[in-house]
Amino acid sequence: MGKEKIIVARNYDSSDTGGIQNHGVEVSIGCLTVEKSEILKSLLKNDDLFEEMKFGFNTFQGSSFLTELMDVNEHYHKQGMITYESELYDDSEELSTDNWNFGDGCNKKASSWVVFDEKDRGLKKEVLKFDAATGEFVKTWKDTTPTRSTLKIPKEGLSVVSVRSESLYFYAEGDFPTDKKSINEDYSDELRFYVQPGIDTIWLGSDFGDFDILHSVYLDGEELGRNFEKEERSGDIFYSTHLLLRNGIIVAWLATNNNPHFFPFGDASLPCISPYLKQNNPEAYEAAVESLQRLL
Repeated sequence: MGKEKIIVARNYDSSDTGGIQNHGVEVSIGCLTVEKSEILKSLLKNDDLFEEMKFGFNTFQGSSFLTELMDVNEHYHKQGMITYESELYDDSEELSTDNWNFGDGCNKKASSWVVFDEKDRGLKKEVLKFDAATGEFVKTWKDTTPTRSTLKIPKEGLSVVSVRSESLYFYAEGDFPTDKKSINEDYSDELRFYVQPGIDTIWLGSDFGDFDILHSVYLDGEELGRNFEKEERSGDIFYSTHLLLRNGIIVAWLATNNNPHFFPFGDASLPCISPYLKQNNPEAYEAAVESLQRLL
């Protein structure tokens, strides 16, 4: 029996909301130790959290401390393509092979609801299914409860969720025996490979809602290898944002953005301690800094 190459390529374009054409993300979750809390408190008190940095010919306000928070990840660390409600339809550069479809649900062992309120999740997601009567794909809702586990982040102490946006075009590939092809009339009447994505949902709650990360794909439980060289586009790394949670509730928001926020943090009402807020609303910035110092 021969083999065929499968290439699963996807991108998520958030540029219409001020984001990135090929939007990737790295997420770290861990505990903010007493030592780091004291360092942060001192930086805020002395107005040293942000400093002038250079990238090429550009000068901007950055933060060494917030950058280092990306390494606080004892509870969780993943990197992949960001998406919303598991939207996996776009491959704008048409890099994928045409011999596969996404099957039903996610790979359970590789997919999680990441929650901070210790509640199990069982939500529905929107999927495309083939309608044989019309010959077209239609949107429908599918219960994802059987296809996800729940990763509960401990509520004790201060937790920090760090999210850094970057340029990424998801690209995974592998060679598989053709006898792994099958017919699923819900999607196609042709023999095809059916792959399952590994997707985590970061469930932040409050004003911040949730977002998904596509970090892997599988065929019959075997993971396709990600090609990180082909995933990288411009190589750009954008700003990072950092949420502090106490007892599962977001109590402070910090970020390195010099410009307005974009997905998934564009609509939150909590003031964000950032160079952008400091420049555009100094009074709100000072109030947020004072509030966080009291909390620490």
